[in-house]
Amino acid sequence: MFNKISRLYHTVKYLKIKQVAWRIINLLPRCVSQVQNHPVVRAYHDDNYIPRSGITQDFERLTFLSETYNLKEVGWDCPTISKLWRYNSHYFEFLLQKIDKQEQFAAKENIVENWIDNNSFGKGTGWESYPTSLRIINWIKWHWVTDRLSERAIVSLWNQVRWLESRPEYHLLGNHLFINAKALLYASAFFGLNSSSKIYKTGYAILLKELDEQFLSDGAHFELSPMYHSLVMEDLLDLISIAKKLPSDFHIHEIEEKYNKGISWLKTMIYTDNELAHFNDCANGIAPTYTELVSYAFKLNVKKQEAELKTLHYHRESGFIVFKDSKSHLIADIGKVGPDYLPGHAHADTLSFELAVKGERIIVNSGTSVYGASKERLQQRSTRAHSTVQIDEADSSEVWSGFRVGRRAIPFNIQVEVPNESSNSVSFRASHDGYRKLNNSPTQTRIFSLINDVWRVEDQISGSGNYVTSRFYLHPSIHIQKTEFGIVLSKSGENLINLKQEASVELNILNTTYHDEFGVTKPNKCIQLKGISPCSISIKFEIL
Repeated sequence: MFNKISRLYHTVKYLKIKQVAWRIINLLPRCVSQVQNHPVVRAYHDDNYIPRSGITQDFERLTFLSETYNLKEVGWDCPTISKLWRYNSHYFEFLLQKIDKQEQFAAKENIVENWIDNNSFGKGTGWESYPTSLRIINWIKWHWVTDRLSERAIVSLWNQVRWLESRPEYHLLGNHLFINAKALLYASAFFGLNSSSKIYKTGYAILLKELDEQFLSDGAHFELSPMYHSLVMEDLLDLISIAKKLPSDFHIHEIEEKYNKGISWLKTMIYTDNELAHFNDCANGIAPTYTELVSYAFKLNVKKQEAELKTLHYHRESGFIVFKDSKSHLIADIGKVGPDYLPGHAHADTLSFELAVKGERIIVNSGTSVYGASKERLQQRSTRAHSTVQIDEADSSEVWSGFRVGRRAIPFNIQVEVPNESSNSVSFRASHDGYRKLNNSPTQTRIFSLINDVWRVEDQISGSGNYVTSRFYLHPSIHIQKTEFGIVLSKSGENLINLKQEASVELNILNTTYHDEFGVTKPNKCIQLKGISPCSISIKFEIL
């Protein structure tokens, strides 16, 4: 009981007063009732958006998170289906699938009408603020291309906008609040609202504040998830695309600046196949790819700022170090788990890293395939699911439930040696205090170094008598072969790495799982080393 109280205290103490107050306010009724009319709709034709694909072919069977259900059979709010799947159905991103057949117009009109028929005003999952925001945006995008929203649908859209304006997600903040603001601004453009409109003023005020709050000086989105970062990059481009439809006081200079910094950050956090680095909640197939974002920006004539060409990027504020040259691409997490008051998408992955060689992914974190409060969700957020060190089977940060974090690891003693750009060498190190809560207050220090195409990762663990486990997860495509000279890691017959254990600690190869997309589980291998503190565990990755 004491541990639960302590965990709750260390979770709640970081919340902003606004978050607590709005959790109470949200329990109160709102003075918003359904109306049967709407403002005049501005006539526009605009196809500026990133199309979606692969959701449905017949607009009855929908596929989200690698799961397919027939909407006629399960309805819009079936309690036996995960809430995230239901959320996705209410987003209406399937309206943005490319239209190849004329009959799809009717199918899309019918599914909009079906939603109106089966989702009573203000009731159910579909009326929560986040899915409402995305649905508003997607209905508007679709209408601007097709002019196919019926009069009844436009009335429903106006009611959704009024409902949302009374319920911005101030209790959650973060990407939820940002998308609320975006939806209100899209509605302002759609209905031709002026600068004195409450809907426009609410959306624009939130946007201005959150641009400063959510985008860090190094370009990263502050929730520190490459997936959510990619989503907010699309949000920024969407806002740029509608700027001319908004009142004259809406300015895009800061939005363009955030985008340019953000897309440069993202470029360092993806691999050659557009896959995202798996830090915190992150899965492929949810957000637009880097290539899609760059193409969209080009279409919008967003002025491109060329990133500085260099091999080492120290993203100081977001806490990532990236080294990339012609042979290797290493990304290490030496930062905090996220904003103190918003760690919902955080994993206990401090000092974890990923490594690609010759464009092929080698060392990975295990990824994200589920949300909600399940054992699998807890496992995927835990330290044991990441390529880092675990001590006494504890998590470096106290992740719990689906989106909660109690005590958090704080990195310290960060040292980075900036390499000579003409040399193939680099060195950096960091420690964290996430295990000081354990007996003998152990700490982990991880040292990375690259010399002559050999990466060396050394972990120095203080304390006395603590059980230390260091894990290195391998991408599912990697084959392992033990030789007298080490462990050779290869793909499709090409040898990529010769891995050598330097410390005399127990080494095992485990069968584990990898999750690069929601709803997807793939078998992979994990190289695990064990020791007793105080100890040093060192391993070399020789590029072949």
